[in-house]
Amino acid sequence: MLNEAAIKGEKGTGYEGPVGGAFRCSNCEYFNVSTDGCSQEDMKENSKRSRLPSGDVLVEPGGCCEYVDRKK
Repeated sequence: MLNEAAIKGEKGTGYEGPVGGAFRCSNCEYFNVSTDGCSQEDMKENSKRSRLPSGDVLVEPGGCCEYVDRKK
């Protein structure tokens, strides 16, 4: 459970564009490089950002959120 009061960026996900957090969407296993989409379930449920036809959340490669999971 996330502490909403401590989250910077988008309410519910913490998403910030490229000028925000320390991690990068492009280094996350949920990021689809061909669509700039995020498939992480909490992001898909909570984000107010635009959606792709697949249902993934449209994010920026240099953005980040609270759900980052680095590529293995």
